[in-house]
Amino acid sequence: MAQSINADLNNNVIAQQALEQFTKILAPLNAFSTSFNDEAGNRGDKITILNLANTSSVSDFSGSYSSSGDTFGRSQITLDNHKVVAWHLTDTERSQSSSLELTRFAYQKGGELATAVIEDIFSAINSTDYGTALTKTGTFGIDEVANARKLAVDANLPIDDTSLVLSPTSFSTLIQDSVVGSALNYGSSDAVREGKVPSLMGIPNVIETNATLDASSVDGFLAHPSGLAVAMRYLEPLDSKEYISAKKISDPKTGLVMGYREFYDPTAGKLTAILECVYGYAVGRPEAIIRLK
Repeated sequence: MAQSINADLNNNVIAQQALEQFTKILAPLNAFSTSFNDEAGNRGDKITILNLANTSSVSDFSGSYSSSGDTFGRSQITLDNHKVVAWHLTDTERSQSSSLELTRFAYQKGGELATAVIEDIFSAINSTDYGTALTKTGTFGIDEVANARKLAVDANLPIDDTSLVLSPTSFSTLIQDSVVGSALNYGSSDAVREGKVPSLMGIPNVIETNATLDASSVDGFLAHPSGLAVAMRYLEPLDSKEYISAKKISDPKTGLVMGYREFYDPTAGKLTAILECVYGYAVGRPEAIIRLK
């Protein structure tokens, strides 16, 4: 019984450590239309996400109240991506170090999985699907934010729903901009004290990401949620009895979810842990993402 309790405790520690880094790295996905929950799904399932369409359904009344246009766009997503990260501990390794546990690597592995997922999703933000781009000639600062904002307004994107996602280089030069860095001008000392920009020029979310962006948008992008749709589901094993542990790990705030599996191979004398993520994404409105080159 003691071993069972210890295993449960270890699994919970692994789950929390992996989830912490997983959700932190995937935070920029909040810029898009998302369908995240901990319901079980299968690879190949299709999920439909509604988003704001760039259409007008306003017309003169002609004796009927029936709708004459679509208010929402629809993005159909196939859960056709399955990323896995695994690590193991052998009997020999465990005997040589009494403190060596699978939990020591959970935070790192959660980050590795999240990085692989988000870089795959970011690969969709390219010049083929999103033609609007702002090319900067110097360091990224408040002027570039204003110019990107204008492009968004010209495309009829609601600014109060947008997010600015930047590489560490561009984010760094932005918070060094005198307008942003000055607590008196900006109205907040967050940029100086915490390295955060809570909002800027009506853009409510300014996010720094260390994930590699596509070569055509190396500095980041300004996005409305209708630009890209992302879905994620938990993949439930067919027979969980074959595992020491098989469970979903989800963040109640964001809905982000991944799976955890742990099993022992007596032939190899090896205890293996696996984190996995099943997800899909689809291009939405092409004008809803402005690339920053």
